[in-house]
Amino acid sequence: MSDETLVERKDGLVTITFNRPHRKNAINATNWTDLEDILTELEIDPTVRAVVFTGAEGNFSAGADLAGDGANAGLTGRGVQPIVHEMRIVGRILSRIKNLPKPTIAAVDGVCVGVGLGIALACDLVVATDRARFIEIFVKRGLALDGGTSWTLPNTIGLRRAKQMAYFGEAVDAATAQEWGLINEVVAPDELAAFVDDWGTRLAKGPTTALSLIKTMLDAGATSSFEAAVEAEATGQHIVFTTTDMREGFKSFLERRDPEFTGT
Repeated sequence: MSDETLVERKDGLVTITFNRPHRKNAINATNWTDLEDILTELEIDPTVRAVVFTGAEGNFSAGADLAGDGANAGLTGRGVQPIVHEMRIVGRILSRIKNLPKPTIAAVDGVCVGVGLGIALACDLVVATDRARFIEIFVKRGLALDGGTSWTLPNTIGLRRAKQMAYFGEAVDAATAQEWGLINEVVAPDELAAFVDDWGTRLAKGPTTALSLIKTMLDAGATSSFEAAVEAEATGQHIVFTTTDMREGFKSFLERRDPEFTGT
């Protein structure tokens, strides 16, 4: 792992920090390569129970680093190639974040732009500071959309608001973002780390299999029928009835105490 993508592990919670503050944490080829490696580990490691994505020193991410760090690296570190192939690589990484079978939180301070916004919206929850700004910048660069935002934006805030953000490329402040449903919570900058650590720790201490199934059900619910949803619920409940966490949940209820889930 490079020093441009930091990984911290604590009690089942993994925090991934984009660490290029001199470029407002713009995502470069090294970050993309790091993310692929990190995601491969997170997907299969049973000790990882929740994940936070954030940026170093006051910004989440200024988007893709269009300046580049090396003429031969290409945007994603695999050498120069047609942009359609680069974008497919980015798309696969974003899809892996979105479909990670563990709950994810984006902790956003400062700018959250372009593909950086795509990464944030691929997470399950978004917590932002009151100075955060969300920008679908592509139109101002003469570009179409990427980072999965052609899907996540309309599915998060509705088609009209998504078109407003995409057509004009203007900054949306944190208060407006919360009003539109783009983000979950707004906190002061000096409260962000503690707030997200609390949420992340609570998720990491939760019933891991149940949370994974809840995530899958809710993500599928927007495009599935009611009949498909209730069948998925039946299957999900059947699965969780095999877990230690379900038995602990029932036992703690009967004993009038908080459950102590182990993720098994």
